[in-house]
Amino acid sequence: MTNSLESVMWLGGPPGVGKTKVARLLARRHGLRWYNADTHTWEHRDRAIAAGHPAAIRYEEMPVSDRWSAPVEDRLAMSLHHVRGPMVQDDLRALPAAPLTIAEGTPITPEVVGSGPALWLVPTPELQRDRLDERDLYPGVREFYQHLGQVIVAE
Repeated sequence: MTNSLESVMWLGGPPGVGKTKVARLLARRHGLRWYNADTHTWEHRDRAIAAGHPAAIRYEEMPVSDRWSAPVEDRLAMSLHHVRGPMVQDDLRALPAAPLTIAEGTPITPEVVGSGPALWLVPTPELQRDRLDERDLYPGVREFYQHLGQVIVAE
């Protein structure tokens, strides 16, 4: 039987807030299935390319250094942030209804969740900066992640 998303708990927020850690802990403690949207990034990108999505194709054609130096709005489009939500829903619908699934990741937005049970982790800008500083990020990534955090909070 396919999942109607009624058996999904949603966990969203910007990069560097601790979504993955919280989801893993909840899944282990309560016997939940854990869906990490980040682990599906390249699969989603391949699906977008196959569908002819211009931003996905542009991303693939650019050298890595150009990807992270592009204007931040272009980087947002190329991240497929607004395109991946329905792909996440499709992935989750393909799972069995039991056990309950905790789905987490940056493409999980209020629009994707609808009226389902959701928790949004929103760090202060200083906390997000400090968490991102702990990561070995390619130049330009931190700025983009901070921008993505602002987009997610606005959503």
